[in-house]
Amino acid sequence: MRDFLIIMKKLHVSVNQSLGIVTALLFLSLLMIDTKEVLSDTVNPGLYSTDSKPFGSSFADWTAKFWQWYLKIPNSQHPFGDSTGDKCALMQNGPVWFLVGSAGKVVRNCTIPSDKAILIPIINTECSYSESPDIKDKKGLSDCAITGNNGAKISASVDNRPIVDLNKYRVATDIFNVTYASDPVFPTNSNVSQAVSDGWYLFLEPMKAGQHEIKFTASQVADPNSVGGTSLIDVTYHVTVK
Repeated sequence: MRDFLIIMKKLHVSVNQSLGIVTALLFLSLLMIDTKEVLSDTVNPGLYSTDSKPFGSSFADWTAKFWQWYLKIPNSQHPFGDSTGDKCALMQNGPVWFLVGSAGKVVRNCTIPSDKAILIPIINTECSYSESPDIKDKKGLSDCAITGNNGAKISASVDNRPIVDLNKYRVATDIFNVTYASDPVFPTNSNVSQAVSDGWYLFLEPMKAGQHEIKFTASQVADPNSVGGTSLIDVTYHVTVK
């Protein structure tokens, strides 16, 4: 009888331990599922959702990092005016690769490592105290950035798959610091400033190795009271992921 009780006690402990392990594994599995749901967009697979935190930073913070990168590049070397993609790799550091828009229609070739996420501004506006010295507070900067994008009509596709519900990817930042190149892409009255941005961005998860095509367009009436005066962005990237 005593031996039977000892066996039952050991069996009870073993079962409890097993249940504890199973519970822990289930918890970890649910945690992994929740994390995936938070990071991945459910409407457009392969994109990060705007409430995600890729690589530990919020979506909005990554759009601020985009501008910090963009404004540090000298105007004479800037990829915005690149018609081929030769400057696609300029100053690209960290886990996220930044692409840029255009003035008009352009087709670029770009090689990107397979471990890099890709941030794409369909159309965006940045306003700073240095570029707009008449603005004196954060609200003025925000109003400037938002107004700069009003009336935009946009489209985008990845590998011939249209990105739907694009308005969900409009992101505005809090105020952030910027440093300008000695040959700045925008006229400024100082080397450093604070800025705010607003715009539509696609944030792609790292893509599979191989050939990909990313397309995005934006049109906007520069002056709603004028007959013409539209600005156009029409960009195609042929991307080789290695």
